[in-house]
Amino acid sequence: MVLYLHGFASGPSSFKARELGARFAAAGVPLDVPDLTPGPDGFERSTPASMLAIARGRLDGGGPHAIVGSSLGGYLAAVAASLDPRVERLVLLAPAFRLFERWRNRLGEADLRRWREEGLLVQHHATGTQRRIGWAFFEEAGRMPEFPAVNVPALVLAGRRDETVPIEDVRAWVQRTPSARLVELDDGHELSTSIDRIWGEASGFLGV
Repeated sequence: MVLYLHGFASGPSSFKARELGARFAAAGVPLDVPDLTPGPDGFERSTPASMLAIARGRLDGGGPHAIVGSSLGGYLAAVAASLDPRVERLVLLAPAFRLFERWRNRLGEADLRRWREEGLLVQHHATGTQRRIGWAFFEEAGRMPEFPAVNVPALVLAGRRDETVPIEDVRAWVQRTPSARLVELDDGHELSTSIDRIWGEASGFLGV
């Protein structure tokens, strides 16, 4: 089975999930794309741990499995591989390493205080609306590893023009992960112009 984990404020209908799902299906391989924040207020109540629990739940019933993860989903895929021996291979797309540190550095003390009191208003790409994510997301992120320790083969694709997750953070994880290979792309965080390259690299790596 190949599991796909979408990014922050995204969902199963994201461009990469739909595009890769169609290509995997054409190759005769189903791509499982769960909603990591299900329900009418699932996003507001979500934390990295709750998303990880959904992902690991999809691994029940055997293995080994491969996980493809985008952005936050890429980071969670690496965390899952560090914890679960059923994960055999990883394809990480612009993986959002240093999750807690990037949020903390991005927001000032006033913004963090407002997040604690009111929730953080963000653009929710899956619905095209603004929604408030709870403080528990930030708290839980602080309890998770900056760079998950992974031993399984990992293919990492990241854009050199990524303004959300610096390529230096991705390089730092790859440098400390001997089983990982990095493909740097001339693209931004969404990797929207690189889908053909992503499919070519991923399908070869996964033997599809």
